[in-house]
Amino acid sequence: MRNHLLVVPSVICANTVAQRVAALIPGAVAIPHPHGCAQVGDDVVLTEQMLAKTVANPNVGAALVVGLGCETCQASQVADLARALAPGKPIESYFIQEVGGSIKAIAAGVERGKQLMAEMAAQQRETMSLDRLVVGLYCGEPDSSTTVASLPVLENVAERLLSAGGTVILSKTVELASLRARAARLGFAEQPDRPGLYVMATPAHATVALSAMVAGGAQVCLFATGGGSPVGHAICPVIKVCGNAETIRRMEDNIDFSTVALAVGDQGTASTTALLGRDLLALLLDVCNGQLTSAEIIGHQEFAIHRIGPTV
Repeated sequence: MRNHLLVVPSVICANTVAQRVAALIPGAVAIPHPHGCAQVGDDVVLTEQMLAKTVANPNVGAALVVGLGCETCQASQVADLARALAPGKPIESYFIQEVGGSIKAIAAGVERGKQLMAEMAAQQRETMSLDRLVVGLYCGEPDSSTTVASLPVLENVAERLLSAGGTVILSKTVELASLRARAARLGFAEQPDRPGLYVMATPAHATVALSAMVAGGAQVCLFATGGGSPVGHAICPVIKVCGNAETIRRMEDNIDFSTVALAVGDQGTASTTALLGRDLLALLLDVCNGQLTSAEIIGHQEFAIHRIGPTV
């Protein structure tokens, strides 16, 4: 899988510092967002949980949480929540106001970040069986090819993963009735308590839905699209699957896997679906073992947090 040093701003005011810190440390990733200030109640709790659960994702090897100091979403609180979710993971936090402004905060962050990278360098890559894999499924910009080709192949891969004891999380946009009828329900960004099949309450917004599934533990996501989408995620590989030949021609830089053979050639043929499912699973495992997706190569590092309340 991946092993990122994640630099997390707890509030919009810390975005620039977090991004500068990440840019100065090779291999680090930041997740800027417009939240954390003047949020109250369940809304700020959701922001804290989203950030902490993203830090706890297995694709993050260590994290540095940066706050301003006066925000309602405190960096120290996010770090504490993340430590509770991922005991033993190196996680530090600090405040811009305490260290004396942005320039000093960037310098402090780079120093601490390099120390965390040194700790990560001592971590050993381990073999992982499929029963520990969590895969998110999302559908965006669908068309007829998505229905007849891409979604059946995603369903085939999901069944293979479930047969191996893995975990599959469907976003709300994945219209696969046979899977949804069997799936347990998860709240937004909720983490499964055991392997199996789940459907998560996500909005249609691609980046918000992907971010929620990653916060829920997804280590890799399959994204079925007809019209095409460039969206990736800051810490999670996103594999684009498309059955529309014209979209693949126009947006080949953004597509990882074609299901055109099923959409154009043998519509509904079980053997074609099975072969494509086998090949897509093979690609997914290659990505788990380090192969970069199109979104990763281009540098798509999207991240977004859902809002459930007003800003005061």
